[in-house]
Amino acid sequence: MGGKAIPKDSLGEFVSKLSKRYRIFGPKKRRTEWIFDEVRSAEEMDLQYSTTILPPRKFFVPTHEDLFSFRMDGGIEEPAEPEVRALIFGIHSCDLNALLLLDEVFLGEFPSPSYAKRRENTALVALTCNEVGENCFCESMGTGPSPARGYDVLLTDLGGEYLAEAGSKRGEEILALAKGRPATEGDFDGKAKAIERSKSKFKKKVDLEGIDELFQRNLDNPIWSRLGEKDLACGLCVNSCPTCFCFDVRDRLNFPMDSGARYKEWDACVLLEFSQVALGGNFRRDRAARIRQFIGHNLGWGGASQFREFKGKAKCVGCGRCIRYCPAGIDLTEVAEELRGR
Repeated sequence: MGGKAIPKDSLGEFVSKLSKRYRIFGPKKRRTEWIFDEVRSAEEMDLQYSTTILPPRKFFVPTHEDLFSFRMDGGIEEPAEPEVRALIFGIHSCDLNALLLLDEVFLGEFPSPSYAKRRENTALVALTCNEVGENCFCESMGTGPSPARGYDVLLTDLGGEYLAEAGSKRGEEILALAKGRPATEGDFDGKAKAIERSKSKFKKKVDLEGIDELFQRNLDNPIWSRLGEKDLACGLCVNSCPTCFCFDVRDRLNFPMDSGARYKEWDACVLLEFSQVALGGNFRRDRAARIRQFIGHNLGWGGASQFREFKGKAKCVGCGRCIRYCPAGIDLTEVAEELRGR
């Protein structure tokens, strides 16, 4: 077994060394919520957080991104992707697994150069969850509370120390900067016990057995009409989702109309305009159809969609953000249970 036991009182020195090599982003407390933001010391981070408002997706798929600028005389210029060596410190298993799903979309058959560059230049220090939010259900989705892959370094809180495990060559280089002793079998036993304690704290779950067929059989279930009357179509569920990847492409003209830019920005399937086509046609005009699309795509047919790279995996990673931030109180775990008649 490899790994290192890092004393908690040496975490500040560890982060200070990392800050000389990377631009570090970690979980910060903002009143009653948490956000991922730039940090310069370990003291700025709250590693006991449950879930951040926005997922780390925002670092790799920005809410707004210029694709190229143009001039009316025919000149076109693509923006240069800055060479920033970044490190996300304390990413939870659900959000890490979400990035692995986004990799299948943006690094698959038609790769996104900007996404690829950001992923290449970003190190990931993952954190086994000790605190489970009341809306979390990552255990049901097989995405938590501790990741099996995808990290450079994985930290597990053992009390006075962190068990640190390298998951890549870059992770080994990162761990070489930390003070600590070689991990023992007892440390890994402590990790296993910490994971079991976290699993006992989950209040929500989803039964995934045959769930894709369940949604296909219930396309006309009255539950969608009821949710459509309740739903505000505000888009908070989609914008807080770590695996939603839809975007719109638009043009912006600069005065006096001699130049402009083409850009992409986040879009949401629950918005009325998302499914609008030429001459005002809209194949998901009703909110019932749109909320069915969001919940169905996340739980039911994400793996059976046109994105074959998902290989049958559910799109949802069980972070619970869509439940937590829905002003209408819509809970997709309860929807799944109701569709089963429970």
